[in-house]
Amino acid sequence: MLEVKPAKQSAPPVQPKTRRISRKYLNEVMTWGVNEAKWKAATEYCLDRGWQFKVITEHDLGIMGI
Repeated sequence: MLEVKPAKQSAPPVQPKTRRISRKYLNEVMTWGVNEAKWKAATEYCLDRGWQFKVITEHDLGIMGI
């Protein structure tokens, strides 16, 4: 089973060095949490069926310049 995600959403967000936490950063943290939970459930689902689960990005597809 494959899931295609933007590369930016396939790694944990990096906290800004400023004191102020932006709304953008909070959204990235929320998105990462949702994705991580989804991937954990998908991995378990696939393991139960003898499948493999993999997240691929635009880099894997060779479409980085789009």
